[in-house]
Amino acid sequence: MEQTLHERLKHAAGERNYRELAQLTATSPETVRRYMLGQSPSAEFLSSLCAGTGVNGEWLLTGRGPVHKKDLRATALRDANVTELLSAMSVTLERLIERVERLEVFLQSMEARLRGRATPAPVDSSNGSDPPSPRRAQSITDAITRRPPPDGG
Repeated sequence: MEQTLHERLKHAAGERNYRELAQLTATSPETVRRYMLGQSPSAEFLSSLCAGTGVNGEWLLTGRGPVHKKDLRATALRDANVTELLSAMSVTLERLIERVERLEVFLQSMEARLRGRATPAPVDSSNGSDPPSPRRAQSITDAITRRPPPDGG
């Protein structure tokens, strides 16, 4: 049996009283009482209630989807078809590979600088950004190797 909006509203409110709901939604307790007893709630109230309780707005309005926002990702992954999942994984892996390649070039450059070489490894500037300053590069290298910065800060 499908629930009505007001049944879902009561479910979302849980054990909270009118005063608690009023504080949660920045609404007067009397207005909350009217909404909970059957008057059509305002969009602002519904939005605040969802934000304050973690309830999924689509579920509250329509009864479709998971009750809680935290379950949206799992539901979307479960409901996605194989082609959509593989496509998303492919894009994610391509981005990850690009980031690892840039990190490798950066680390080679830092190793060359740390060893005192005159010519560091070339930096790929195809992404349109400049390499980090030597001080910034050193702090990144220190963070990677878990050493404190040379200036103690």
